[in-house]
Amino acid sequence: MRGTILHFEGTQGIVSSGGTQYPFTLEQWRSDVPPQTGQQVEIVLENNTVIGVTKIDTTRVAQEKATQYAAQYSEKARRIAQATYQEAGRMVTVAYGLFALLALFADTVRNIPITLPGLVNGFSWGDLLYPDRLNGGFGLLLVLLAILSIAVPVFWRDARASLAYALPLVVTVIGLYHLMTAISDVSSIAGSFDSRLSDSIREHAFQSITLWFWLMVLVAGYLAWVGFRRYRRNKSASFA
Repeated sequence: MRGTILHFEGTQGIVSSGGTQYPFTLEQWRSDVPPQTGQQVEIVLENNTVIGVTKIDTTRVAQEKATQYAAQYSEKARRIAQATYQEAGRMVTVAYGLFALLALFADTVRNIPITLPGLVNGFSWGDLLYPDRLNGGFGLLLVLLAILSIAVPVFWRDARASLAYALPLVVTVIGLYHLMTAISDVSSIAGSFDSRLSDSIREHAFQSITLWFWLMVLVAGYLAWVGFRRYRRNKSASFA
């Protein structure tokens, strides 16, 4: 069994396990390094008497604790995921999964590797020379929060909790606003030289928005619609 050396001096010491203390001597020590106070040890008993004490490797203890914590958190995560699925339902869960894939991996502008986090961050067309810098930071954090909003009704038992399903649409609209602003800025600059050039740039820019982005808008809109419907249903039930 596992225990801890409470005291050791000379050739005698005391180990503790499960609230019980046991005396031992250096003759029962089974490790190459000398016993020290505070060491984690393996204790072997016979007729409630210590016959062997072995130091436990601290790396092994840390690995065992890490494995234990991982198992505990894995079980908690599984329960939360199961509760979230039961609360949201299949269609909403699928819609959130699709939104996550589109938001994190689908390009929003043709031939430019900028995803929804990059749009949410805001950008100028000059920034597109370094697109790898755009898709992280605060924009990524907001998108991840939008994805995790599926679990809000599990933790917040309130009629308004389902309104959290609108967060993907809110984040998508922020990204769309920044995209429209960038298009407008470039168009305005071009318009100061030639109005036809301005119209051409605006038209080309809108055509460059990918179908993946518009699909993401559609999915986010569906989630917001479901969230509002559930809010009205829950609110009506609370007054019934």
